[in-house]
Amino acid sequence: MRMVFFLLSCLAIAPAWALEHVVLQLNWKHQFQFAGYYAAVEKGYFREAGFDVSLRELPSGSNPLEIVLDGEADFGVAASELAWHRAQGKPVVALAAIVQHSPLILLVNRRKISNVDSLEGSRIMLAPHETELFAYLRREEIRQFTTVPNTFDTRDLIEGRIDAMSGYATDEPFLLRKAGFPYLIFNPAAVGINFYGDTLFTSERRIQASPERVRAFRQAVVRGWAYALANQEEIADLILARYSKRHEREHLLFEANELRRLMQPDLVEIGQQSASRWQQIAETYAELGMLPAKPIIDGLIFEAEARKLPAWIGFALAGGGLLILLVGGAALYFARLNHRLQREVASREVFERALRSSEERYRQLAEFSKDVIWTLDLKSMRFTYVSPAIEKVRGLTVEEASAQSMADAMTPASYARVQAIMDDHLHRIAAGDLSALSATCEIEQPHKDGSLIHAEVVGSFLLDAAGQPYALLGISRDISERRRAENELRSANEQLRRQLVEIEQLQVALKEQAIRDSLTGCFNRRYLDETLERELSRSRREGYPLALVILDLDFFKQINDTYGHLAGDRALVVLAETLRADIRQEDVLCRYGGEEFVILMPRMPLDKAVERAEGWRRQIAGICITFGNFKITFTASAGVAAYPDHGKTPDELTHAADTALYVAKNIGRNRVVEYTPGMG
Repeated sequence: MRMVFFLLSCLAIAPAWALEHVVLQLNWKHQFQFAGYYAAVEKGYFREAGFDVSLRELPSGSNPLEIVLDGEADFGVAASELAWHRAQGKPVVALAAIVQHSPLILLVNRRKISNVDSLEGSRIMLAPHETELFAYLRREEIRQFTTVPNTFDTRDLIEGRIDAMSGYATDEPFLLRKAGFPYLIFNPAAVGINFYGDTLFTSERRIQASPERVRAFRQAVVRGWAYALANQEEIADLILARYSKRHEREHLLFEANELRRLMQPDLVEIGQQSASRWQQIAETYAELGMLPAKPIIDGLIFEAEARKLPAWIGFALAGGGLLILLVGGAALYFARLNHRLQREVASREVFERALRSSEERYRQLAEFSKDVIWTLDLKSMRFTYVSPAIEKVRGLTVEEASAQSMADAMTPASYARVQAIMDDHLHRIAAGDLSALSATCEIEQPHKDGSLIHAEVVGSFLLDAAGQPYALLGISRDISERRRAENELRSANEQLRRQLVEIEQLQVALKEQAIRDSLTGCFNRRYLDETLERELSRSRREGYPLALVILDLDFFKQINDTYGHLAGDRALVVLAETLRADIRQEDVLCRYGGEEFVILMPRMPLDKAVERAEGWRRQIAGICITFGNFKITFTASAGVAAYPDHGKTPDELTHAADTALYVAKNIGRNRVVEYTPGMG
């Protein structure tokens, strides 16, 4: 019985567990363009709303509107073409305008096409659903052009197969810039076609079935986009790990930054859309002959929040039935008119409240910000607003700062640099490149006390209704302390670098001292032991001979006893200089101890080594040193041994050469003796 009860209980609550499976049709391939939807899936926002969501890439040659309207998907992503289709009677409904300013642009080769008029008669790669660009070409009066099916491949433009191609400001410019291609952007916004970008939509059928479920889905999407914009790097890694490796990480982050700029989440609530703006989009199509005059798009916008009927409607329905029947059409007419007026008034009130709230919020931000916020009129190049932070930053009152021109507000060098940046950005904006609306630079500004401050300036161009820049909104941040810290750090790093160089030089010197004889500058016995072992190993490995000569001054003790140790030291130094001047680069000269020297000669046959030793003996016999009033001469004896005949280890080889030297001493000195087996 317990098991039966448990099963019945599970069946009773099963509907609460069940998730509704829905399909969201994207309008392109997986990339950061759809980051909010990935976040909503991965962070569980869809599941919390009761949905199991499948995200589908757009099949080649397909249209997301047709897929949704045919019932193959429940929701979709499209753009301004929603207004065009709605005006034609398609039952599409916009749920949330995610991207406030369309990223759709035309891209051309800057070296071949310098202005939009040059597009006349050109080959332009466009997709059928990119109605916004067709509207742009009509407004620019480009009548004759060949539409090439869109491959969405920038190589077609780079390699000259087409003259222009559609693209997204968030995507293709990155690829063209990386390829070093000289591109130019034509933006519809430059001629007042400022449409919505990506918009979440569905069908009327879906809304009629369950408007509350649609609201829940929309809310989950908005949450997802808020998370994605706040965690761009995390979502970029998520895309690479689970969705697509088509774009590299750098490309995804470029897309993220550009997308945030077009979404403007700090100014506009994510998903916000305006009936008047949608109507303006439809009327733009009509103006250009793409829709009938006075297009009707009623029902295009979904009410994001559930609306409650006014109380008077309930009373009218309960007690006014007879009256409605009597007045018939008049009542219907006035009801519709009243409803429309109420909606318009409500929308206006909401807008005005939002505007007042927004203005107050930004006024407070400006008034209390530690950074200087300002606006500059581009015609007069005079400041129209300066925030109170100017007094702490530059020591000026708001009135004093406002009275200055832009040239007065910075050093001449900074002014020249800023002018160059502004000219460049204004030129790019005129060409339709919206990425040029913002710029960042560092400048020097005079303080009232005569000192200079360093400031980081972020400026954004403001556009009028015609899409032309009329003002510059800027934020200036005092980075003098940061700059001082950077300079101090740079100075400390430079000092540390110099110290490291000195240490390295000392280490080299110490290493040299460790392996050199301090009197003669020859290598010492320690270095000989290391080198002899290494050279013997190489000789064994490569099969070449190696010779060793041990040379000793004859009667050296007599020199010290007769003339003193300074004279003896002088004799050793001269001997070392004589040998050093006559050895090969690969030979190794060492002071073995006292008056003994060792010459190690790699790749030297025994007979040649004996000849070299004999030559050194004759040179030494000819040396005459002047020491005070004395003339000092001396001779030397040498023993020669070679690998592998006389020894295969360091000890064996040095013993053989030393034995030969001992024989040379015993048979009369001033001679060279070659080691032979049995000697000793």
